[in-house]
Amino acid sequence: MALLITDECISCGACLPECPNEAIFETRSDAEGKGNHVGDGQGVGDNIYVITHDRCTECVGHFDEPQCAAVCPVDNCCIADPAYPETTDVLLEKAKSLNPDKEIDPAKVWSGVRN
Repeated sequence: MALLITDECISCGACLPECPNEAIFETRSDAEGKGNHVGDGQGVGDNIYVITHDRCTECVGHFDEPQCAAVCPVDNCCIADPAYPETTDVLLEKAKSLNPDKEIDPAKVWSGVRN
């Protein structure tokens, strides 16, 4: 499943450079303006960062844990989005299609992926 950023976000920007898929945007309108989908109720008022589910692979294939959550200074700010459940296989395929020039490692999967 994709991750989402809760309204606890302090807009510090720590997560932006960490995302291997460029799935994080400063505002909902910025993400949508670039043709990405943002989940209902997320980024309302353009005051918190958002993760687009169509680009988020939960860092599967890249890292052993989601990097946005790893660097976020706010506990439980980057969490699994229950509206977009995806299996490891789906996330790996998405990672490959989003990053055709990067090596995707199928062993890089975190324990929170729902299979």
